[in-house]
Amino acid sequence: HIPQGYQKDPQELLALVIMLHGRSSNGQRAASRYYGWTELADKEKFIAAFPTALGSPTSWKGAWPGQPTQDSQFLSELIDLLLQQLPIDKNQVFMTGHSSGGFMSFSFAVTHSNQVAAIAPVAGLLIGSKRPVLPISVISFHSMADGIVPYGQKGSSGRGMLTTQESVKFFARHNSCDGSIRSDINQAKVHIDTWRNGKSSTEVQLYSVENGNQGWPRESYHSVAATQIIGQFFKAHPRPLSN
Repeated sequence: HIPQGYQKDPQELLALVIMLHGRSSNGQRAASRYYGWTELADKEKFIAAFPTALGSPTSWKGAWPGQPTQDSQFLSELIDLLLQQLPIDKNQVFMTGHSSGGFMSFSFAVTHSNQVAAIAPVAGLLIGSKRPVLPISVISFHSMADGIVPYGQKGSSGRGMLTTQESVKFFARHNSCDGSIRSDINQAKVHIDTWRNGKSSTEVQLYSVENGNQGWPRESYHSVAATQIIGQFFKAHPRPLSN
C-alpha cells in the first residue's frame, strides 16, 4: 500500500510496516479496516505491506530455534525487494503481526534483527532462547483473557515457549534496558510495562489488556487502539544511523 497523495521524491524516504496476518487469514484481511493499517499509512505517509502465508490453513512458520524457514527467508527477501523498488528508509523497517503473525514477528526479530528496527507482536509469544544479533525495540499487546494463546501459560510443545511477560523481558534484557515501570489506564483495565534506555536507544513495552479475547485491540473503555499506538512507537524507534 502506497500512501494516498504521495508524490515520489528521491530525497524523501518512507518507513515500511510489514503486517502479518493470523492463522487461516490472509494479506487482504490484514489490510482491512478492522486493523486500520492502510488508513494510518495514508495519514502518516508510510508504506505498508501485507504478505500472505502458505499452508491450509495459512500459518506463518517461525524460525524456531533460530533455524531459517521458507517463511523467514521469504520475509527477508521481501524486505530486500521492497527496498530496491520503493523509496524506503532501511532504518525504518518495522514488522507487526496478529496471533500466528505475532509469533512470526518475534521469530523474525531474533533471526533478522539487522532488517527490522522494531516489532509489534499482538497475541504472539517467543519460542526458544536464541538471542538477536542487534538490539531491537519491541511493543507487544496481549489479552489476559486470551483463550487461544494464553497470556501466562507456557506451551506444551517442548520448544521452549515463553509466557507473555517472559517474551518481552527477554528483549528488555537483551537490549540492556532499565528496570520496568508500570502504569495503568482505562479504569485500570490496561497495564503498561515499559523498559527504557536500551542499547541503540531501544525500548520495550507490553500492553496487558484484562478484558477481550484474541482480537486485535481497538479503542474502548477497557482496551486501546493498538494500530495507532504501534504506529507512534515505530515512528519513535528507527534504527540509529550508526547501525
